[in-house]
Order: sequence, then C-alpha cells, then structure tokens
Amino acid sequence: MRFIRSDARAPMPIKAKPSFSLKDELFNKHSVALLAENIHAASSEFDDKSFQKQALARFPELELKERIAWLVTTLENHLPRDFPGAVAVLEAALPEPLDPDLTDDDFGKYIWTVPGEYVAKHGCSTEYITTSLNFLRESTKRASAESAIRPFLQQFPDETMAFVSKCSVDDNYHVRRLASEGIRPLLPWALRVTVPPARIVEVLDTLHADSTRYVMRSVANTLNDISKQDAQLVIRTLKKWRKAKRQNVSELEYMTRHALRTLVKQGHPEALKLLGFTSSPAVEIADVVTTKVVNVGESYEFRCTVRSTVDQKLLISLCIHFLKANGSYSTKVFAVKNLEMRKGESIHVKKRQPFKPITTRTLYPGLHKAELLINGAVVATNTFDFVA
Repeated sequence: MRFIRSDARAPMPIKAKPSFSLKDELFNKHSVALLAENIHAASSEFDDKSFQKQALARFPELELKERIAWLVTTLENHLPRDFPGAVAVLEAALPEPLDPDLTDDDFGKYIWTVPGEYVAKHGCSTEYITTSLNFLRESTKRASAESAIRPFLQQFPDETMAFVSKCSVDDNYHVRRLASEGIRPLLPWALRVTVPPARIVEVLDTLHADSTRYVMRSVANTLNDISKQDAQLVIRTLKKWRKAKRQNVSELEYMTRHALRTLVKQGHPEALKLLGFTSSPAVEIADVVTTKVVNVGESYEFRCTVRSTVDQKLLISLCIHFLKANGSYSTKVFAVKNLEMRKGESIHVKKRQPFKPITTRTLYPGLHKAELLINGAVVATNTFDFVA
C-alpha cells in the first residue's frame, strides 16, 4: 500500500552543509601541475605554466564535471591543432601504468581521466575512431576511461562494442574493467547510452569469471543496473553462470549478492530464492518497541523479537519512508541481520537510524513510516513524527 501524506503543506528542508569537497580533492593546483608537467616533458612546446594559470583561474566557480570540461578546453588552447599530433603528445605524457599485479582498489590519479575526455571530444569521428579507442585502452591503465568511451558507444555502437569485446579478454585487468564499467546502463556522472541489455550480457559472460575483484565488482554493478529494466535477464544470467561453474563459488556468491541488491531490497521473489531466502518467511513478531517522536539530531529506533517457526535463512531489514518536499515519500532500506535460524529459535532485533542533517539526504519534518522487512516481506510497521 502506498503511503501518502495527508498534510499538503510543504515542510522546511533540513540538510547539512558539505564538509568535504571531492572536486577540490581530485582537481587542484597539485593535480593540474602533475598533468601540465608531464605534458611539457613529452613536448617542450607545451607551455605548462600558461596552462596551469588558465586552468586554475576558473576552478573556484566550477563543479567537478565542469572542471574536467574546462581542463579539456584549456588543453585545446595549448596542444597541437591537429588531432593526431595532440594524441601523440598526450600518449607520451601518460605516466607508467598502474601495477598490473594488483587485483583491487588501484584507481590511479583521477587527473589522468582528462586526456581521455579530450580524445572523446575531438576524436569521436569516423576518421579517428581507431586512434581514439586505442588511446583509451592505454589511458585506462592509469585512470578509468569509463566515461570517455560513452560518446563512442553512442555514435559508433557496433565499432565500439567490437572494441569492448576485445578489451574483455585483455591481459590488463584495468582494460577488462573498462569493458564492463564503460557499458553500464546507469554509470554515475556519465553520458547515458543505449546498449541492448542482451548485448551487454554477452560481454559480461566473458568477464564474470575474472580473477580480480575490481573487475567482478564492475560486472555486478552492471548487472544491478540491468536489473532495473530487465530483472528476468539478470536472474537467468546468474543462474547460467552458476551452472557453468567457471567462477570460484565464493566469488560468484559475492557477485550474485552485489548484482541482486536492488531486487532484494524490492523483495523480488526470484532474486531472494537465488540467494537462498524464501519470500514467505515463517516468523512470529513480538515485543515491538518503536520511537514515536524523533527530534533533529536524534535517532529513530525499532526493537522487536523475531521467532522462527521453521529452519530457514532470514534477511532482516528496516525500510524507512522519508517525507519529501512535495508530500510524497522516498524509501531507503537499511540492512539489519542476515542469518540462519532453527525452528523455535528467537532473536532480539534492534536498529537505530540517525536523523541528523547529512549532505546526501534532505530531511523534512513531518510524519514518517517505518517497516520491518524479512526476506522482502513487511512483517511489522509503524509511523513516527520527525520534529525540527
């Protein structure tokens, strides 16, 4: 049942001011100097001091993606006018590739995404597509080119997907990750491109058995994106991979949990079954205690006792319906417990959710709703007031 707020008056928003600036962490005078000095070392004609001065002059007024675009524009004013000449300079300026023997959490310095964005802007053409894609294969070994490849997927889908397929079997795991991350349907901060889900899965069929967690997590993220438009394709794909037995069992289970996280939060029966959960848990709920009024800076608390009437695997979550400015609600599911219970066994469940201002969610005073979910099914519900 959809929860609708009866009071139509718009509540006052409560949101924290950012305490950390990602744009300043990634793009600053030090990172710009690194880029400029490397390019100057590759070509003495590149005026690194002028480039830095022009680039940094506008940084205070620009957000993260705008800084990337501005750095590309500034490069245009300092690199050779002919595209092949500019690409040759940028390729010579690239630092040493990231350690190919590592398997995870080696993202490189984000400033090295800028050359790829330059190539995406100036080399996405029939004349230069081969040169451009080859550059992205090299640059992604220093920092991911997942965003830079998107214009090529949009304008040259067949040629780019052929390139992606080759990347999926490359010896370098950063190149293999480009194959999966670059074709994600909902890649954050990136151009939206339309690649048929079945065609994406063809690439993931190769990558799902990868030996690195860095690539596997990307495969799972891509499947999670697909699940939002074609849940059955994702279920079929994961079943097929399980049957193929090409991936280590524990790693495939990790990938499956990560790929199904959205469907699990939605209580999708087949997704839950694939993870070993029944969509109709046999439980008894007692001793429910909840917070009735939550002030700013305090926490909402939900406590109860859960008794299992059969042997079963349970996924316990708390779903909170947050009031929005227009009187509707947005939901957020918070994990509580993932466990196996014997028949007759009882556990005490307790979950606290802070209601303090944060940068990623705006809070609005008024009536909220909380639901205890077990295996995606609502087993207890209550409402509470959030007071400014």
